Amino acid sequence: MRFHRREAPPYFSNHQGYKPFLRRDFLARCAYCERTERYLGGEGAFEVEHFKPKAKFPNLIGVYENLYYVCRKCNAHKSETWPSDDQFARGIRFADPCAEDPYTEHLQERDTGSVDALTPCGVYSSRHIRLDRDELQIWRRQRAEARRDLPWLMAVAERLVRLISVTDESAPEREEMANGLSAIKRRIEESKLRFSID
Repeated sequence: MRFHRREAPPYFSNHQGYKPFLRRDFLARCAYCERTERYLGGEGAFEVEHFKPKAKFPNLIGVYENLYYVCRKCNAHKSETWPSDDQFARGIRFADPCAEDPYTEHLQERDTGSVDALTPCGVYSSRHIRLDRDELQIWRRQRAEARRDLPWLMAVAERLVRLISVTDESAPEREEMANGLSAIKRRIEESKLRFSID
């Protein structure tokens, strides 16, 4: 996914002040692994990350366009890593999720949940952020499963709505169908929120 900045925050002397703005711009997802707050347990699992590291680019510490909303693990793995000028000249760099879609242009997801690097940028990004770590493979498999299940769940929900509408109000199975419909709707909404599925 490519993220688009829509926020125009005021200046903050402490870059942490930008977190609520970043949260909205990055749709409450990690810029690098794309996991959601809902999946990771909330906003507390996320940090403000300097795409170009503070140590090497001190003039960008408070520049909003250099700040990203990322999960703690991706932030810890990337840390202060940055390619040398020579590496950069050879296309060895971090994929920038605000300028491109890393998972289309540089990485390819496999059915197993793992990712293959398609470019030198993909190799560098995957290696340093560890985008192929086990927990991300599990998440990708769960997301793929939710995507497969949603059309079926939605069809079942539609069928229950039709059945409820033609079932006598006093019939005992009407309440059971209504409860089943509510459970299915909750599961659909939870899957959509947890995996950011539209």
